[in-house]
Amino acid sequence: MDVKNTKRSSVLMMVFIVLLILDLIIDPSNLIFKAKYFLFVITLLLWIFQIIRKEIRLPKELVVLVLFISFFMPLYALSVGLLNNFLKNTNPGVIVYFSSFFFFTLTLVIVNRKIDLTKPFNIASLFIVLITIGFYGVMLINPLLFGSLYHYFVIDKQVAIYALRDFGGYPVLQMFYKTSPLLVFPLSYYLYQILIQGNVKLLFLKLTILLSIIVTLFLSGTRANIVSLALIILFYLSYYIYKKSKIAFVILTGLYTLLAIYGLSIIGGILFNATEISNLVKFGHFISYIEHFSDHIGQFIFGNGLGSSFYSYGINRITNVTELTYLELIRIWGMPISIIFLLVLITPVLYEIKAKQLSHLFIAYIAYLFIAGTNPLLLSSTGMIVLVYVFSNIMLRKTNDCRYFTLYLQF
Repeated sequence: MDVKNTKRSSVLMMVFIVLLILDLIIDPSNLIFKAKYFLFVITLLLWIFQIIRKEIRLPKELVVLVLFISFFMPLYALSVGLLNNFLKNTNPGVIVYFSSFFFFTLTLVIVNRKIDLTKPFNIASLFIVLITIGFYGVMLINPLLFGSLYHYFVIDKQVAIYALRDFGGYPVLQMFYKTSPLLVFPLSYYLYQILIQGNVKLLFLKLTILLSIIVTLFLSGTRANIVSLALIILFYLSYYIYKKSKIAFVILTGLYTLLAIYGLSIIGGILFNATEISNLVKFGHFISYIEHFSDHIGQFIFGNGLGSSFYSYGINRITNVTELTYLELIRIWGMPISIIFLLVLITPVLYEIKAKQLSHLFIAYIAYLFIAGTNPLLLSSTGMIVLVYVFSNIMLRKTNDCRYFTLYLQF
């Protein structure tokens, strides 16, 4: 392959990667564009086309991670589901859902081609802001048009939720786009640039983007989003003040302590109201998991597998998935495999701590893992692209510390 064709192929592959990220963020249900599998396959084929008859080197630990997440986990869930005879009447959509784990193989492509996904991922995430605030404007200006958009995006395509929610007696119109948790990444990125790096270039634009992200996360109406929003902002403000003045930081710490003493009960009442419907549902799910694991010790250890379901008091019916993601992991894969997967998930955090580094990605990823505890996004193809972004970034930064696996393809 000549140099010109190689460059053309690289540019084309980058275009498909960006389109795939954009598609997974805007269309998590794959009902709008119906293109995510096409874009995924084309990206892999373009990469394979580039590496044919070439010797490539990949970090051994990355190869192990891909084998575990993309192949072992879905195949194990499928095998256990077959053994338990759960797949007989399973909705094909559930099986397709578990194919999302294959999207993690894109990490090999990103690391091999040394692609920095920071800007593509953060810019693509901002489309959530445009959609959310745009819909809010349409609702205020043209309610009839909003009704049509509501039917299309909420009922037909299932990518958003619009409802009036109560936070301790304060009504908030929830406009939750299902991928809105990803906004913690551009939120952290722009705060890091302004407060930590002191990069004031295009400051007005960056502040406008930040304000838009803050409004969107607040309008999303979910407690995890709002808590993450508040904690990320407080963290960066605290770190900025610490860099400027140690005395001011001590004073700020005192104010935080007073806030914790006098304000947490009020905040807790607003965000964690025990009588609020969403909280009642989650509590019902939690009790149901505990009872399920207590009555099925074998399934607690080995998992139920793909296609399994259980009765939840949270919704008073049998379900095959809930938003309590980490408990759902145990129900599907069992405790041992779930622990391994969770250890894999926190690997980037441990690397950052070991390296004594503070990056915007580190802060956003911690917030994302917190949100993922009450959001099934983690186990979807959109969640996998987040892991691709985070793990590829870590692998590219620790290149000198890696042991490599050499691969040679020839057809």
